[in-house]
Amino acid sequence: MFSIKAAIRIWRIYVMARNTLSVIKGVGAGLAAGMLVGFAGSVMMGDNKKYKKKTAKAIGVAGELFDSVRDIFA
Repeated sequence: MFSIKAAIRIWRIYVMARNTLSVIKGVGAGLAAGMLVGFAGSVMMGDNKKYKKKTAKAIGVAGELFDSVRDIFA
């Protein structure tokens, strides 16, 4: 028989899984943003000729990473 206690337990597991996925998405987004900012800063300190090319490439990679993370957890 399906009781109210069983329904509450199932709901708790469901909510916990949803919250865990949100935390994982946030950590992934934070790591990607941090890497992008760090890379852009280090490039700005160095050679300015290649700055635009490398920054555009890093932004493209970060965009692909965000899309991949979104697709994994969607």
